[in-house]
Amino acid sequence: MQVLPVISAKGGVGKTTVAANLSTTLAELGRRVLAIDLDPQSALRLHLAPEPASQRGGLASVMRRERNWRDAMVHGRQGVLLLPFGDLDDDGLISLEQHLAGHPNWLGELLASFSLPDDTLVIVDTPPGPSVYLQQVLRLSRINIVPLLADAGSVAAAPLLEQRVARYCVPRADFIGNAYVLNQTDPGRRLNHDVQKLLRQKLGDEVLGTVHLDPAVSEALASALPVRQYAPWSQSAQDFADCAAHLLRRLAPVSAPASQAMRQR
Repeated sequence: MQVLPVISAKGGVGKTTVAANLSTTLAELGRRVLAIDLDPQSALRLHLAPEPASQRGGLASVMRRERNWRDAMVHGRQGVLLLPFGDLDDDGLISLEQHLAGHPNWLGELLASFSLPDDTLVIVDTPPGPSVYLQQVLRLSRINIVPLLADAGSVAAAPLLEQRVARYCVPRADFIGNAYVLNQTDPGRRLNHDVQKLLRQKLGDEVLGTVHLDPAVSEALASALPVRQYAPWSQSAQDFADCAAHLLRRLAPVSAPASQAMRQR
């Protein structure tokens, strides 16, 4: 499995929207996608669940011993398999976070128990900033998907995230790197345009793509639909398609001759 956490140093950057729309776009391209909500705000269901208002099931119901893991999952939009977070009270959240702190390999063991096909892409939505949830996914991540706004706040918060990536991801041989999504960009605003240009110069090939500021995104959420289903010809729908295609290129295995040569060494 390829674990692809969507992470951010600060809130308000459209992290969950990016996670949801990349999940559905990748599924449209024929990939097996498991979307996991590891954010206690439990917002991924609003984009992907067939009954967005329902808080039944999910990770929370398993923690309360009401369901097993298989029954806690739901079949989401566009063929995505979704594990929502669900509804935990304060005591339940404290208990869960203590458990995650004491069991650093919990998520890896959980995913292994699902016995999913090897080609499954696991998109994990996480809370903004440092947390035990972030630590869990960074220990497994193949590529970190990092939404950024073209503003000073995102640039200032970036080092906080980079420290965690350096600690949990960089030492692992299977880690490819970060993939930045420049989200809600508005070419008509000079400052936005200038910051975006600086980010592209700094991040180079790590920029996965750009998602333009587009009313279709909020309208799709209000309709509980993915952008590409709600407005397939919109700018944002094309942006997410470009990001998904770029992501798959970065995940593509090395060529067969190169792999064979490496095995012979």
